[in-house]
Amino acid sequence: MAYRDYQAYSFGTCLPHGNAQMWSWDKQASHTHCRFSHRDELQVKKVLSRRKVIFIGDSMTRNLYHASLRVMGITGSGAYDATLPKHQDVSILPWESTPVVFKWAPLAIDQLAILKEINDKSTEGDENLAQDLIVLGGGAWDRLHVYATDEDRKSHAATLKELSAEMQRSQQQQHAAVVWEDMEARRASYAENGVLDASSFVIDGPAFTASRVSESFDGVHYPPQIYDAGAQILFNSLDWLLKPPELETMTPPRIGKMSNPILGFMMLVLVCIGLFSFDGFLGFTYLASAFVKGLKPHELNREAFHSSGTSDKEQDNLLRSRLAKSKALKGKRAPPKAKTSGNLDAEMSALLGR
Repeated sequence: MAYRDYQAYSFGTCLPHGNAQMWSWDKQASHTHCRFSHRDELQVKKVLSRRKVIFIGDSMTRNLYHASLRVMGITGSGAYDATLPKHQDVSILPWESTPVVFKWAPLAIDQLAILKEINDKSTEGDENLAQDLIVLGGGAWDRLHVYATDEDRKSHAATLKELSAEMQRSQQQQHAAVVWEDMEARRASYAENGVLDASSFVIDGPAFTASRVSESFDGVHYPPQIYDAGAQILFNSLDWLLKPPELETMTPPRIGKMSNPILGFMMLVLVCIGLFSFDGFLGFTYLASAFVKGLKPHELNREAFHSSGTSDKEQDNLLRSRLAKSKALKGKRAPPKAKTSGNLDAEMSALLGR
C-alpha cells in the first residue's frame, strides 16, 4: 500500500527503539497547481533522453549521482563494493545517447579546473564535452584541508569567485543548466562569493535533511534513501531548467525515389499473364493440369459459370418446375395450368430477378 499510494520504496534505518522511518510522496490536489511529484524512470527519460549530464564534486555529490542513476533504472548503483577505489571518475550510460558522468573533484580548485576545461573545449567546438546539465557540490574537503589560515581563506574565496564566473559561462555558452548542491557548513562563504547566485538551481541540502540528521552515520553522509529525495528534487527542477527536447525534423523522400522501372515492368508482365491465362497463380496451374485432367484454368472457368452436363432446354424445364412449386406454396393451391410462353417468360424473369 505504501508503494502503490505514496510511492514509498526506500525505508530508513533501524533505530534503537525498533521503528523504521521512511519517506513517502503525498498526492497533490489538482487545484493547488503543485507540480512536485515522484518521478519515475520513464518520466526522467523523457526529459534527459539524448542529453549529456555531468556531476562534479565530492562524496556527497557522488551519492547524489548514484541516487539519480537509481531513478534512471540502475537499481544497484551506489551499492557497497570493497573492490572499487573510492575516489575515481564514473561514467554510465543508462539509456542510449544519454551519458551520465561523475568527476571526482573534492576541492573547489578541482571543480574549477574541470568546469573550465569543459567550457574551453566546448568553445573550441568539441561537442563531446558540451553538457546539458551540470551538477556541482562540495565544501567539506575545503573546510578540512584548505581553510586553516587567513591566506587559505583568501585563496579559497578567490577560487569560488572564479568558479561562479565559470558557472555563468557554462550557462551562456553551452546553455547548460548548472545546479549547486548546497551544504550548511559552507553556505555563507559560497553565497558571498557568488556561487549560489550563479547557479540555475540550488538543492538546499540542510532543508530536506533537517528531520533526518539522526541518521547521519558520520556527521556528513546519509543513508541512500536520503539522497533519493535529493535526486527527486533535482529531477523536479528540470521542468523549468531544461528546454523541451527538439524533435528531429524528418524530410520524406521525394515521389519516385524508391521506384524501380525494371521491377515495375515485371509486375505488368505478371498481371498480363494472370489476365490472359485466367489463372490467379500466374499460369502455374497449367503445370498441375499436366498430371490431373480438368484443372486447366479456362476449363475451371467454364465449369464455374456454366452448368455442366445440362442443355439449355433442360435448364428451361428446371426453371419452369421451380416457378410452379413456388407459386403453389405461396398461394396454398394446386400448381397453375400451363400459361402462354410470353407470360411464363415474364414470370421466370421476375423470379430470377429476385
